[in-house]
Amino acid sequence: MAGVGKVRSLRAAVETITDGQHLTFSGFAHSLAPLAFVRELIRQQKRDLEITAMGEAWAVDLLAGAGALRRVRMSNFMFEGYGRCYNFARSVERGQLEVEDYSHFGMASRFAAGALGIPYIPTRVMRGTDIESVSSFERQKMQPAKCPFSGEQVNLVPAVHPDVAVIHASRADAEGNVQLFGMTSVIDEQAGAAQRIIVTVEELVDSRVIQRQPELTILPGFMVDSVVEVPYGAHPAGMYRYYDYDPKHVEYYWERSRTAEGFQEYLEAYVLGVADHWDYLGKIGLARLMELRADPALGYSLKDRGASIGG
Repeated sequence: MAGVGKVRSLRAAVETITDGQHLTFSGFAHSLAPLAFVRELIRQQKRDLEITAMGEAWAVDLLAGAGALRRVRMSNFMFEGYGRCYNFARSVERGQLEVEDYSHFGMASRFAAGALGIPYIPTRVMRGTDIESVSSFERQKMQPAKCPFSGEQVNLVPAVHPDVAVIHASRADAEGNVQLFGMTSVIDEQAGAAQRIIVTVEELVDSRVIQRQPELTILPGFMVDSVVEVPYGAHPAGMYRYYDYDPKHVEYYWERSRTAEGFQEYLEAYVLGVADHWDYLGKIGLARLMELRADPALGYSLKDRGASIGG
């Protein structure tokens, strides 16, 4: 179906990303992460990327380990339930990656300002912390100000406008109308702030399916530039009503990433050593993917997710 309406292949969508571009990725903890897209970015050897992210550690850690990043605006990167993002931490400690640190709400406010088309948003957060006083590459990370109505001291955080927002969602039609089941994190704000939007989805559906549940639509077609169908496109993260996150694979990734050498072995096995997303799924294995599959009535799996990872 690639080439119909706004539908593209994964490879073609990633080819539109150029070295040095400013990106933002959906995702929070082990959900909503467009990891099929991230793996293809690495296979295509994109470099010098700048990322603005609110808690989306998966994309940043993979890209940092692959040497693809130059700058990151961030809020609290960690692998939920596991610990540090080792690739990201190593890159920062070695001086290979510039970082600007915000709180979750501070970063969400920057996206919101960008989406609203206003230059800044006043916040109470981060006042009196090192986040407020320590800056890296941004000329004005935030600006203290007095509220003209109450006299209260606040911080003004500037709008951010990424070149491209890459969003992973549940389903879409060929015209780019995108729907999502469950939590949205800050997808609305990220998409609204970006100059261009690429969406990867678990399934492409007929427009009549979208029309039957308009309340699920998070992005209308006129906002979306490209749509890519990638089942299990968030793995090893999860997607509500499709599949759970893969705890064994997450643990395996996290353990391998403790060292640069271990991560390189992971990269060769699961990213560079596979031809495309379908080859990656084949390496994970059909049996494992079915173990993670969500019960349609509950939205999550009732099966034992502790089985060994495929491949």
